[in-house]
Amino acid sequence: MISILLITHGELGKSLIECATHVLGHAPSSIDFFTIEDNCANEIMFNEISEKIKVLDQGQGVLILTDIFGATPCNIITKIVKPGKIDAIAGVNLSMLIRAISYRHEPLNNLINKAIEGGQDGIIQIRSN
Repeated sequence: MISILLITHGELGKSLIECATHVLGHAPSSIDFFTIEDNCANEIMFNEISEKIKVLDQGQGVLILTDIFGATPCNIITKIVKPGKIDAIAGVNLSMLIRAISYRHEPLNNLINKAIEGGQDGIIQIRSN
């Protein structure tokens, strides 16, 4: 099973995991979060993230989900990504996370596609009846 690591500003990653647990009715395994601290050096965060990945990885790889492309979480992980082993997607939302959890048994490239589709499919304008 592919592990999932959310790297986000504030408590977003933790909150998304809590919401996914509520929606799914159980706490998903092999999933964790890392909160980016405003006052923490990038090198320290890089080392802490690298350690979390080592702990999470069960041999199938790790998918990192981050909040905003080009922001600190995304910039730090550009040095960590190893295609096919450790991959990342920016723009995480709850739909993306649920889809990623649901398809973790598939190869990493398929999981990435399913997660992105889930994130995009979850963005819909709501109209009145």
